[in-house]
Amino acid sequence: MLSFLLPLLVAIAPATSPEISSANLKKTPAFQDWRGGRFLLEELWVELPEAGLRVGYFVVPSPRTRESSDNPPFHDAFFVVDPRTGQPVAPALVRTSLPLNGCPTMGKVARLIPEPESETSAAVRFGNGAQRCLLRLRRVKEAWVVSLSPDEARSPVETFPAAAVALEKVLGPRGGGARKLNWSYLPNSRWLLAASPKECGLWVVDSLTSEVNATASEAMTRELCECLDETISFGETEFELPQTVYSMSWTGGGTALPTCDCTFAQTGEASVTCKEYMGREYSLPEFEEMAEDGRLTKKMEDANRMELEDFRRTHQGLLAANEEALSQWKTGHQKEALAAWTTLYRTWLESGRLTIEGTLAAITVEDASLRKQMNQQLNATIDLRAEILNNLGFALWSQKEWSQAEAVLDECLALLTETGRERNVLHLNRGDLFRDMGKGPEAIKAYRSFLQRKGTAAQRKHAERELRKLEPGSK
Repeated sequence: MLSFLLPLLVAIAPATSPEISSANLKKTPAFQDWRGGRFLLEELWVELPEAGLRVGYFVVPSPRTRESSDNPPFHDAFFVVDPRTGQPVAPALVRTSLPLNGCPTMGKVARLIPEPESETSAAVRFGNGAQRCLLRLRRVKEAWVVSLSPDEARSPVETFPAAAVALEKVLGPRGGGARKLNWSYLPNSRWLLAASPKECGLWVVDSLTSEVNATASEAMTRELCECLDETISFGETEFELPQTVYSMSWTGGGTALPTCDCTFAQTGEASVTCKEYMGREYSLPEFEEMAEDGRLTKKMEDANRMELEDFRRTHQGLLAANEEALSQWKTGHQKEALAAWTTLYRTWLESGRLTIEGTLAAITVEDASLRKQMNQQLNATIDLRAEILNNLGFALWSQKEWSQAEAVLDECLALLTETGRERNVLHLNRGDLFRDMGKGPEAIKAYRSFLQRKGTAAQRKHAERELRKLEPGSK
């Protein structure tokens, strides 16, 4: 009888919890290779019981680079796993560049909503609001195939052909047909935009119902065309929109460089806000006259003083937030302190990491006193950024979140190295972390690095004691 019961019991065994799935997934080579030692900023899970699957969504910082800060600050990935084991059942779907289908960017996914279908197909909606952005799953033989919908490889009109049909009914025979228009996605919304490069104007079409929104079309066309009429003759430019429209800028000719800047709504509305201005505040003769009589120098100094005040306000805000987190940590509110430091880290990543620090080499202030103040303030902010990262790393280590602690302490070391700064206790903290992780050679290297720098007597004694335990042949 037992031989018949055992297979039955195994077959009806419940799936593991999402926490166990998460822990098991993070041990797999596929997940570790994707993560690459980076800090896990976010983790979401959703169940697909009809298909017998569980889907996890993860966000990490993009790799450090000294190139343009235009690179997205985050990378993300969807992992599809067997809920009983946490093992991946399909290759991860990884996003490393801004989506071209109007879906939420990396790190901006607010929730996962299951859309069950059958045992061989399913979907997870991850768009914000009305946006239907889907992670589609389809079983082919013994494997699962994962894809995004809308498909970034196809244009909006190819993905939503019914929208083009609806617009053609409105346009009639004019313009050669809706399919020849320039089609774009409006981010985080259900709206598609269609524009003609031959005339100023666009049409707004609902991707879900394929209805043309006449009111939004008229309002957006009016906003855009009035801005262009004030600055540029339309015949001098083409009304060419990218596949996903975030913002646009048109600049005319002449010595004044008239410009029209337009920003499209990114929170679901079918709207755009434009402003026009003259690119040069002064004519070239006025500019030369101001340079000669010193007014230009005074104007630049005033702008630099305002920038210095901005740096100071940023520093004071960071200082207050860090001190509050330290107070929470010391009074037993570890969870709140970790959340505060993590938020500060994430905000810094969103700013482009080196947005502030990278300006050090770019300061070209003629006034020596002002230049010195700006450098001092920037260096103080670098030190404070490093302190926040070190505090977060130390807190994670004390909670035995070792891989997370390693990632953030690596980030701290990279910041200090790139900016020529030092924070001696960081090496001691890294030594203790690597010791507890069982990484003997790395711990030895970190302790030795600390002993080459200044530290308190108690810190040096601690490092020397740990080295004696770790070094081969030591007594």
